[in-house]
Amino acid sequence: MLTTLTVAVFTVTVMNADADIAGPLLVELSRVSGDRLAFRSAPVRVTGGFWAQIFSFELERPPTPFAGPLVLRVMPDAVSGRREAVVQSWVGDCGYPVAPVLHSGSAHGLGAAFMVMPRIAARSPLADLRLGPALVGLRRILRSIPELLADATIRLHALDVTSLRGLLANVGDRASDGGAAPFLDMVERASVCGSAGFDELISWFERNRPVASRTVLCHGDLHPFNLLVDDHGALTVLDWTGATIAAPEMDIGFTAGLLRCAPIAVPRVIAPVITRITDHLADSFVSACYKESPLDASLLAWWEALQYARCLAEVAHARVTPGSAVGPTHPFETSAPSMVNRLRGLTHVAVKLPAPRR
Repeated sequence: MLTTLTVAVFTVTVMNADADIAGPLLVELSRVSGDRLAFRSAPVRVTGGFWAQIFSFELERPPTPFAGPLVLRVMPDAVSGRREAVVQSWVGDCGYPVAPVLHSGSAHGLGAAFMVMPRIAARSPLADLRLGPALVGLRRILRSIPELLADATIRLHALDVTSLRGLLANVGDRASDGGAAPFLDMVERASVCGSAGFDELISWFERNRPVASRTVLCHGDLHPFNLLVDDHGALTVLDWTGATIAAPEMDIGFTAGLLRCAPIAVPRVIAPVITRITDHLADSFVSACYKESPLDASLLAWWEALQYARCLAEVAHARVTPGSAVGPTHPFETSAPSMVNRLRGLTHVAVKLPAPRR
């Protein structure tokens, strides 16, 4: 008998056609193409993301750039949305494996910012992961995850970001302080959410931060569900919302933290097995990155601690804020207990979160 691992991220399902999006989208694409367009299949919401809304659609007899199945990404913040489009277009122009941005900008009815991209015929490397007698397949999948993530990370960090810096400045990039400022702001705000320990964490981060020797383009959210692999093994990297120029240890520490505290809900009896698996994934990923270039171990631990701290800060804020995107089923909620433990081990600071909303 197989046991399915319930992973609290990106379980993709398709909902009913969305009439509110359909009209503005058709108007905008007709405007930019100069043709009067119609839908072959109207936009339907694809669930899975937590910050942006994602829709799948296809046009009837479209001009070449918009041929085939398409994806619309609708983003709630204009600056972040423009920055994401700039980064994704830039890395694509550099030959990095992303979905090309066919059109982006802002338009009435399409959120604060939007992007249109081809829909990639591929799937997450963790799709349909099961634990049980099929251990051969499980071992193969788990061995490939650190390799895929390390390859994506190393290739990204090898890009020369000289031209990107100016592009980011032009769209109001606020990722100052080596990329850490937005996350430290989150931690600082959490100190007023009925929580304990966040003030101590801010002091710890200020006291212990090492100086980075180099900066690269970091994705900021590299995990298995932001990777797609097609039937030929070709990789596509998704979701560039958190991309910023920072020390390479940011990406590696953030990814290691997400792997160690993967949002997996399993019966308590097999939880120790899952912990050994996730530790192995994180350690293998970090080791693969170390082989490519030297890393600062203290800076790596600092960024891993910041990953836990900022995730817990979002949980703390959400628990006292009705309607927050970080709800009871969000991955950060699922991972919160293990993140509290990991953070205490790295910083010796005990975080206490507000009681969950009922």
